[in-house]
Amino acid sequence: MKTQDRKARAGESSPGFSHFYVLQFVVALLAMTPALSQDHRVLNSISFVGNRAFSAAEIKSWMESREGGPFVAGDLERIVARYVSEGYVFARIDSVAVVQSEVGDASDLSIWVSEGKPAYVSLLQVSGVRALHESQLVASMETRTGAPFHPPVLERDIQTLLKLYERSGHPFARIEIVDISFEERDDRIQAAVELSVSEGSLARLGSVLVEGNTTTKTDVILREMRITNGEILQGDEQERIKRNLDRLQLFSSVSLPEVFINPDGSTGLLIKVQEGHPNRFDGIVGYVPPAGSGIDGYLMGLLNVEFRNLLGTARKLSARWYRENQSTQEVELHYREPWVAGFPVEAEGAFFQRKQDSTYVLRRYSINADVMLLHDWTVGISFSQSNVFPSEGYGARVMNESRTRNFGVSISYDSRNDPETPTSGFRYRTEYYTGVKDITRPVLPGGDTRSTTQRLSFDFEHFLSIFGRQVLAASIYARDVRSKTVEMSDLYRLGGASTLRGYREAQFLGSRLAWSSIEYRLLVGRRSYLFGFLDAGYVFSPDQQVLGLAQSEFTRLGYGVGVRLDSPLGLIGVSVAFGQGDTFSTAKLHVRLVSEF
Repeated sequence: MKTQDRKARAGESSPGFSHFYVLQFVVALLAMTPALSQDHRVLNSISFVGNRAFSAAEIKSWMESREGGPFVAGDLERIVARYVSEGYVFARIDSVAVVQSEVGDASDLSIWVSEGKPAYVSLLQVSGVRALHESQLVASMETRTGAPFHPPVLERDIQTLLKLYERSGHPFARIEIVDISFEERDDRIQAAVELSVSEGSLARLGSVLVEGNTTTKTDVILREMRITNGEILQGDEQERIKRNLDRLQLFSSVSLPEVFINPDGSTGLLIKVQEGHPNRFDGIVGYVPPAGSGIDGYLMGLLNVEFRNLLGTARKLSARWYRENQSTQEVELHYREPWVAGFPVEAEGAFFQRKQDSTYVLRRYSINADVMLLHDWTVGISFSQSNVFPSEGYGARVMNESRTRNFGVSISYDSRNDPETPTSGFRYRTEYYTGVKDITRPVLPGGDTRSTTQRLSFDFEHFLSIFGRQVLAASIYARDVRSKTVEMSDLYRLGGASTLRGYREAQFLGSRLAWSSIEYRLLVGRRSYLFGFLDAGYVFSPDQQVLGLAQSEFTRLGYGVGVRLDSPLGLIGVSVAFGQGDTFSTAKLHVRLVSEF
């Protein structure tokens, strides 16, 4: 038996090393291709001779040339390169024939292929492994002894090994192809693969440099990185650091941290930021058309002002005003203190007031603390007290004056790549509250004046980049309140621009709500997109005859289109939403402006 021993060498594991095997055919291809490329006649047919492993249809799919069109230069090399990638490392094209077709001014193209024998891995050796077990590396590879030898698979395996080293704290690891030798047998080619690993030093963090921060204090940036000196840089640590800083929404840009080596051999990180506009103005104006004859339409609106970087410390202060209709409005204040006493704990105090037409006034005071666990998980506890004061007249006849104290816990997860315009990731949050409600001035004497209350809320959002600049956003939300005495002030409200679009703000009242949305977005800029949406809502209302509510359970759908544009004034959003039975004359129009300053 005659044996044939051929060797190939490559320095580093750069993609495309398999092109070495194609070079032996380049001279022949260069001789064939010019004559073919100068022949601009249409190809009537394309046929192959000598192909056994792949059908003619499969080989044609590798080519750019098509029957009915001219020959495309480079197709011969594409065929050989594909054979090599499929493990036929000594495949070649023996000859090409172009014959005048009997039908019109066209040509029949025939290609003689010599496939050779398929290559199988006879030896896989990885040297230089110290930080990890060689068996662990080999087990993570698709290239295995006895398996077909595919150069692209080996390239992919090398990238997998480098990622394993990154996760183990060796970002400077290099893998070289020392030798790939081939030996011909009766029915196959045996490939012996030898790799050499240069692991590099362990990346232990010794210093962090921050550039570009003119307002935000450096220690604020360092603590939000959530990494300390002496810690080993592993895996996607750099991406995680960038994501943490992006979530602050204080910078217009944050670079991916650059890794460098200090004189003492430790690893350093360089982070470049560009200060953005830390404060935010958010306004919505909506027009609700007349619901019937003799009923006027009206404007509703929302104003939200946030100061997100007080004194460069990332402290936050926000105020919100919301007008639901002609006689109902809300006022809300929040203050958030980050990293209390240097620990990863955020504390917040809040005040909320709702004036419900001529029925009641609700005031709520709350404090909560969130503990940042792991990278994307947060758990929290909260305490709140709510007071309900019936208005004189109608309100005093249907509403109890009451005081409710609640204690709650929450858990949340956020892996969105951008809090403003996410294209990937999840956001999840669940809250549970339990408390005691005391009726201090009942409408009807003799009833129970104390009862327990329970509240549950669930939020889930998923963002997925599907094709190019297209994003699919899917979300589902649920709310539930349970108490022996459920009153109007306890009920949830559904409808409007931020929940179920296509309906009036807070059009539906219920003790149990659920709504979901599927939104298709076509990105036309970093923060601009066109969108279409379909919303669905579920409402369960309790039996409250005194409030004019009868027990009911129903679902509603809403749909529409809109646009959000990044302009010199800020983010401008316009949407048109249709509810059940709506026409263009009764559709809901919403205009929103988000400006940073």
